[in-house]
Amino acid sequence: MSSLHHPTPAAPHPADLSPHPGPLHARWAEAAYQKGFDLMARVQDRYHLALRCRQCGAVSMTKLYVLMNNQPLCRSCLETARAERATAAGLSYLGPDPDHPQYGLFRAACGHSLRRQFEIINRVADGQIGLRCERCFAQKEQQIAARHGWTRIGPDPRGNPNYHLYRHNACGHDQRIARANLQWGQCDCAGCGETWTAKPSNIYLFEIRYNGLHLLKLGYSANPLKRQKHQLGLPCKAHVTLLRSIAMPTGHAACATEKRLHARLRRQHPDAVVPPNDYRGVLNVVSEVYHPWLRPELERRLNRIAETARDGKAPGAGRAAAIGDEDGGGSKGGGEHEAGC
Repeated sequence: MSSLHHPTPAAPHPADLSPHPGPLHARWAEAAYQKGFDLMARVQDRYHLALRCRQCGAVSMTKLYVLMNNQPLCRSCLETARAERATAAGLSYLGPDPDHPQYGLFRAACGHSLRRQFEIINRVADGQIGLRCERCFAQKEQQIAARHGWTRIGPDPRGNPNYHLYRHNACGHDQRIARANLQWGQCDCAGCGETWTAKPSNIYLFEIRYNGLHLLKLGYSANPLKRQKHQLGLPCKAHVTLLRSIAMPTGHAACATEKRLHARLRRQHPDAVVPPNDYRGVLNVVSEVYHPWLRPELERRLNRIAETARDGKAPGAGRAAAIGDEDGGGSKGGGEHEAGC
């Protein structure tokens, strides 16, 4: 096949496809034909070819290596397919993301622009998943928050997508709240509320011995002694020692700190968690019970919590609550008791 040095009216080249001298070999033309293209010219340099798609007629530039070893893509057909999939997903296709080829830019029915992976759009078009506009969703959440007396400040400072940071309109208190709880209005202000979330609480550590069973129970309660005697379901003969009781400014702070501490312990010391079957009939809980050999680690973490609480950085209190790697009051311990009957 002879060399094509210039574009022809039947196969116009884009402006950036400058012809490059050199022969067009028959094996190149055959490979192009087998893969759905016509070989048009050598362009740019000795490594690139101009191919015309036999399906849509568009001319594009492809590396010689790609032609001979892979399946070249027609950019025009690819963009047409992407636009069709976007339409099926209820979107208008604006084009690919120039910085990330696996992402595209789209316009939603609300008029806002979205950036999504093409694979996500395919799944939406197939009805496998849904799609939402972040700006519309944020406005909706603002309206829900306002209906319950809160103002949405922004995302959760700890990065949990199920939480957002809100400000109580009545008192100005900033607080992390689960989005699901706010939607139903199940959110008491830890700054001015009347329920347990706003009242002082404690994080406690119990040592429990009963019939050869030796356990550590970590939790939170406004009254650890009442928790021990009347709420844990311990047998009358169980021997319980209150090892630590850390005062927390609010139940909300105690709950947030305790939950985060348990999550870290389960993740970092899974073998220290006692299976519920081991203490069935002794405790009426199914979690938050540890082997006694974990006590030094628990004491270390509780010391960090106590230091944080003394500094006035109560967890869960909003932006001021960026407490370090561990979690937060004044600490006291000691005291042995027989379990209440």
